[in-house]
Amino acid sequence: MRKRKSPIAKCLVKNSIAGIFSAIEIHNKPTIKYRYEIVVLILLNAWELLLKGYLYKYHKDIKLINKDGTTKSFENCLNIVNIKIGKDFNPIQENLKVLYGYRNQIAHFYIEELDTIIYSLISKNVIFYSQFLKYHFKIDLSVDSDLILLPIGFKKPISPLDYISNKSVSNYASKEVKSFIKSITDASQRLNDLKIDETIFVDFKMNLTNVNRLNNADIIAGIDNTQENELKFKVTKDSKTIVSSSVGEKVILTRDKSESQGTLYYETLQDGIFDEINNIIDANHLLSKGDSRFLLGLPMYYRIYAERQFVTFNINRYELFAKTGMINFYAPFIYWLTKLPDEKIAKILFDIYDHGKSPKINNLIKIVIILGGDAIDIFYKLFEKKFERVVQKPNFFYTFQNLIKSRKTNPILKALNSTRSSKTEVINSGKNYTYGDFIDDNNLSLNQLSLISIEVFNGKTTLRSTARELDFLAYGKILSERNEGIIKELQKINR
Repeated sequence: MRKRKSPIAKCLVKNSIAGIFSAIEIHNKPTIKYRYEIVVLILLNAWELLLKGYLYKYHKDIKLINKDGTTKSFENCLNIVNIKIGKDFNPIQENLKVLYGYRNQIAHFYIEELDTIIYSLISKNVIFYSQFLKYHFKIDLSVDSDLILLPIGFKKPISPLDYISNKSVSNYASKEVKSFIKSITDASQRLNDLKIDETIFVDFKMNLTNVNRLNNADIIAGIDNTQENELKFKVTKDSKTIVSSSVGEKVILTRDKSESQGTLYYETLQDGIFDEINNIIDANHLLSKGDSRFLLGLPMYYRIYAERQFVTFNINRYELFAKTGMINFYAPFIYWLTKLPDEKIAKILFDIYDHGKSPKINNLIKIVIILGGDAIDIFYKLFEKKFERVVQKPNFFYTFQNLIKSRKTNPILKALNSTRSSKTEVINSGKNYTYGDFIDDNNLSLNQLSLISIEVFNGKTTLRSTARELDFLAYGKILSERNEGIIKELQKINR
């Protein structure tokens, strides 16, 4: 039996350490938006690499790679490590499980008041990380780095305990926030039941000393015990009224379409639309260390695609997203593709021909059908040559044949093998829309594509196929209109 090579564990740990420093760096940027969402994503990624490095080094009987070529999930690794180490690992596991729950429900937590809790959880998480790394890998982060960082800000530190107490959770808080708070108290209770004193978050403490004993205090604070103050927070999605002038009309900014006065602003509004999506993309760049890889996962890809129009244009970035959606994730991708020059599009199409497998190669077939003419001729001949000695050809080969023979005149409907009367699922609408409606009303397609992408990000995975179809309905016409230039580049590569 071939032995595992030790450098793999070292590489996993090395990349994990790079991730933890990226998380700290992003957290300590004073003006960065979407801070805790990004930091938690990177922390969990760093821990996943670290746990896999631990299993690879100490438990060679554990297979990290599944039969389908994927690696064990974060949750799977976390549970295995907890079983292997036992009670001493319980506080770390509870802390990570809470942060993982936050990561999966990010869309429900767009309120500043939770920052104190998340800050306390990730502060303790970094301490846990440092201890785990030092004990199991003999690596002391304090030796190679100067992490004596002073958190300076314009707000006083508030204990997370003020938020976690049952009294502080207002009846107006969302059920998701209440559930998240409960997950923290449940985790603490489990540790308490096991008689483990370690907490899963860092708390702020304050010593009270008689003012008469202080000689050179920088700040003297007085506490008024005569008043009873209760700390509360509230989540609301109430509509706000904006008045542009004393004589102007009122404009309602709302996420409820029934209350909107038009589609001009509504069609671009969705949960989190005003967040800096580019900060997430920058975090991916930090994680990948400049490599052309998207490391933040499929849900976050859909989150970005929902706000694709706000992504700062960069040809390398758009090419990465196009390949990620088309080849890696089998997700919507055509928006990125339409922003690229013809030669880039042609190269990507040949890349998926060379490396794509079913069902992802269906993306190539659909685009070729939309381009029509010589594009169909080029790739059909390539497929014929590739499978000429194969008796049982892959299903997509026969799908390609059938689409070529189709008599449909609209290239988009032909690529989707659908008709104008075909129906698809829509969000926030009482009307049943057909493919013909989406083709005739491009704004409807764009709006629904964004809304459904948000739903997929929130966990409604059944809508993935709908998102892919709407992607072609929304952007297929642009590719069709650019067919001449793209086909010329295809012909150059195929010579």
